Amino acid sequence: MSDEYRVRFARWRHDRPFWGGTILSLAGPVIAAVPLDLAARFGMGTTSFVLVGLLCAGIVFLAGVLSIARPQYAAQSGAIGVLFATVSIYGALGGFGLGTFLGMLGGSLCIAWVPADAVWDRPSTDSDSVLTRIRSWCRFVVTSLS
Repeated sequence: MSDEYRVRFARWRHDRPFWGGTILSLAGPVIAAVPLDLAARFGMGTTSFVLVGLLCAGIVFLAGVLSIARPQYAAQSGAIGVLFATVSIYGALGGFGLGTFLGMLGGSLCIAWVPADAVWDRPSTDSDSVLTRIRSWCRFVVTSLS
């Protein structure tokens, strides 16, 4: 019976950005620890520092949960998580940097996640590929500067 649950959980986990969403969700409470500690120790519950920190922590947490619950929005929720993890440096000192690091790591994993059944296009065999255009543009810039 236990093996059946493990197989079902593994199948479920591979259909979504599990580790990115989990790390992003863990970043929220880490970010929230600093403003909650300040509010408890010094009675700073209504200052903008605490409110912005808690708001950023909540949004980062919700972005992680959303990326696990709705994998089709993983890239968008990962980008929102990275953005608010970075903004939390102002509002909550980024959970002393650890929350910001976890938020950026989890958000990046969510952005980079690709479904297992994604169709990959073959690279273009065009002679006028993007790389060729970039090289010619760089040559043009170098020759015009010299």
